[in-house]
Parts: sequence; structure tokens; C-alpha cells
Amino acid sequence: MRKIAVICIAALSLSAMLGGAAMGVSITVWHSMTTAQQDLIEEITEDFRRIYPDIEVELVYAGGYVETMEKALTAHAAGAGPHVLQLEQTRSAVFYYSGALLSIDELIDGPDGIDISDFSPTMLGAVTYDGKLYGLPYNVSTPLLYYNRGLFLASGLSGEAPKTTAELFEFARKITRDSDGDGNPDIYGFDFYEWGWLFEAWIGRRGGRVLNEDLTAFTFNSPQAVEIMELAQEMVNQHRVARAPGNYSQFWNGTLAMRELSTASLANNIRSAAENGMDMAVAPLVCDTECYAPIGGGNFFLMNAGTREQQEAAWKYLRFITDTENLARFSAGSGYMVGRRSAFEHPILLRKFAEEPEFRVTYQQMNTAYPRPKVPFWQSDVAPLLSEFFRVQFAQNGNVRQYLDQAVEKANLRLAEWRSELGL
Repeated sequence: MRKIAVICIAALSLSAMLGGAAMGVSITVWHSMTTAQQDLIEEITEDFRRIYPDIEVELVYAGGYVETMEKALTAHAAGAGPHVLQLEQTRSAVFYYSGALLSIDELIDGPDGIDISDFSPTMLGAVTYDGKLYGLPYNVSTPLLYYNRGLFLASGLSGEAPKTTAELFEFARKITRDSDGDGNPDIYGFDFYEWGWLFEAWIGRRGGRVLNEDLTAFTFNSPQAVEIMELAQEMVNQHRVARAPGNYSQFWNGTLAMRELSTASLANNIRSAAENGMDMAVAPLVCDTECYAPIGGGNFFLMNAGTREQQEAAWKYLRFITDTENLARFSAGSGYMVGRRSAFEHPILLRKFAEEPEFRVTYQQMNTAYPRPKVPFWQSDVAPLLSEFFRVQFAQNGNVRQYLDQAVEKANLRLAEWRSELGL
């Protein structure tokens, strides 16, 4: 009888152990990282699995930003979406206004909380809606000015980057030249490859904004916006010191001096510069009335999905991948910015800064970085208006003020419709 009791107790103990493992929490994480960035997030997730063996993490590459957003919206509506979701800066609003995001304020202040003051307030602005946090900054970027210092020196310039739009224009004028006399420049000073976040950067430095703070009016036809957009048009069509659309290959073959690209391009550009024997330099965006750098890249959000246990497990995962060391690891390997101060000072990043000082440049814009427009129809209804504006502005040499007035009128009609739907 005693043997039977011992066997039963042992069986129950084994059952409890197995049951405990079976009762572990499972969460799904969707991301949009590719190549080396994907390797990094997989390594960090594997570390999480070792530390939290009771949390099963299914890490899924869901496609590019657009594909991920579309899949997540469909899956969430069917009750089968992820628990943690990576979203590009302009694509979280559609999830917030549909109730798909989970506020993390309570989790931040809970027993497994974090010191939110360690994060950059400007970057937190991109994951904040109506005063509440719904995610944390992750693969954050800003545009930078990449330039060929050799072309600068060959044109009689010092090799230092321009500081204002007027200087950028003047530098481009000095660099541009028609070597064979056929009437077409062989070397250009600058290029515009598309609008989008760079439109926000250009009008922002003059004090203009695409949308007002209380989300009641689009304002990208302001006098400041019109003025600088007319200047950009003149650089291309009148003075012919810039190209639109540009050609990235011209930068590497030495016939283009300056280009604005994301921080995320930094690691690849450093490699390409070495391969092409280019003396490439990197600088913050130029400033006029103010300095203005739109925040690009993406962030991780918690979804309003699953059980309370899954939500708490999802929070542990989000907290882990955005802790000081793991953010430093990801940034050093990818070129993206870290969103917290302690990560910026971590030895991993300090070593990276010592090896490649260009990685520090983007942080000069941290305090003048601004969230992208946070309305759910920005990409579907407003961004296409700016894409069309690029064609009208440069290819057609059209009336800048007239187009922007008409575009803002259309955008504000859509805004009014959306606000009416929300009962605002």
C-alpha cells in the first residue's frame, strides 16, 4: 500500500511538472525586419526564451510594413492576431482608433515595470495616443544628409556640411557642373528622390507642419511650406543644381554630391563608401527657423488580444527587447537609433561610436525629432497627394501654391469625415 502511495505521489509530481510546462503561456510576435536586422531580433528573442522558458514565443516575419499592417488588421478582426506587433511610424493610428492596441501604462507602473523616464520623450510621442502609451520605440530612424566630401573639396568647399537650406543651395550650385559643355550637368549637387517624410522635414525646418496638433486641420499649404517648396522647385528646374527624381547610383559613381536618406541606410552606406573608395561624410539635416527631423522606422506595440496572462507575457517580451543592453545590441548591428538614454551610453554602442563615429550623428537630432502624422488615413488618402505633388512640382514645373491649396482642401474634407465618424 505504501509503495502504491509513493508511486502515486511520484506520478502526481511528474504530472504537475508536465502540467506546469503545458500550462506555459504562448505569445505570437510579428515583425518586419529583414537580413541582418532579422538575425538580431531572432538572437535577442532566443535569449528571451532561455530566460523565460515558461513563455513560448512564436516570432514571425510578417512581411514589409504595409503587408504586416494589412495582415494584422485582418487577423485581429478574426481574433487571431499577434500579441506583439511591429508597426511603421504612420501605421499605428489605424490600430489605435479601431481599439486594437493595449495601453501599457498600467504595466509600466506594475511590479514588472520600467523607468519610462529613461526613454526619449520625442520618441515616446510616436507611441502615445491621448496621453497614454501603447508601445515602446524600437527601430527608430531620422533622415540624415549623406555627402561626398571629395566632391566638396574638389569644388572649393571646406568639406563641412551645409547648416541651412540657403547653404545647401549654395553648395549645390558650386558643385554642379557641365564638364562636356552639352548644356546638361554631369555632376549635380543634390537630389530629391521622393517626398513623404522628407516633405515634412523640409517644411518643418521653416516652421511649417503637415497637420495641426489637435488633428483638426491639415496645414501643409502654409506660407512657410509654399516658400520652401518653391525653392526646391527652383533648385531643380530653374537653377538645375538638383535632380528629381534622383538616382542613387549617381551618388556612388561620383556624379551626385548630397542626398538625404534614413539612419537605417547608414551601415550599408558606410560599407558602400569603402567599396567605392568614397570619402563619404554624414551630417544632421540642415536647419532654418528651427531644426526638424521626422521620426521614421518603427515601434513595437502590445495588441489588445489574448488572455491577461498572454498580455503580461507579451509585456515581458517587449520590456526585454527594449532593455538597455538589447537596444544597444540592436542599434550597433543595424544602424537604427536607440530610444533610451542608458542604451546610448552602453559599452556596446560606445564601442560602435568609437569604430564608426558617423553612428553618433543621428543623435544630434534626438531633441528635434517629431512624430509622423497620427491619423489612420494618412498613408491611404494624404500621402498619395504628396506623391502626385512631387510629379507636378518637378516634372511639370507646376504651380506649387495652387496644388498645395487643392491638396489641403481634399485632405481636410477627409479629415472632417473621419472626425465625424468618431463623433468629434
